[in-house]
Amino acid sequence: MQQTLQQALDRLKGLPLTKTTRNELVQYFHFGSTHYTTPQGLVLDIGELTLAVNCPWQLQQPEEAPIRHSEVFMRKREAGLPSLKFDWKIPGANLRDQRLMELIRAGKSLAVEHVEQLENFGLAIHFTAQATLTVSPNSEKPAEEYWQLFSNTGDGLKAGAGQDGIRV
Repeated sequence: MQQTLQQALDRLKGLPLTKTTRNELVQYFHFGSTHYTTPQGLVLDIGELTLAVNCPWQLQQPEEAPIRHSEVFMRKREAGLPSLKFDWKIPGANLRDQRLMELIRAGKSLAVEHVEQLENFGLAIHFTAQATLTVSPNSEKPAEEYWQLFSNTGDGLKAGAGQDGIRV
């Protein structure tokens, strides 16, 4: 099972982090690029592979403060007085969204060098430019799904981990 999971994770090698999106607490990291056409004919630019993370994570870059999953509950930085209303659920309203957007816009070379499996179903994704995305499920807060890696190219790749173990 571990070897099969590692083969799935190895598909990330060489792919750049091209986009991040979020649905409430679940953070989506998109690697590579492909297109999806909705039934209405809208063409969406999405990642070839997507990692959906529903547990604690952090993205550490050299000489910078890490971007953490908990920053979703912090108001984004803005000039002047902050707005009176703050709703972390609104895309772009929180510090995590702001920092990830800035990272992607900066165009840093964040191609995956390798992925390692950690204890308690965790992952460490090592990028060029010495950045690391660490996914750290909390065993004291069991969840049906901690993380899932899936393909958007129709090849059926789907791997993940939750309280019941690894699924490939």
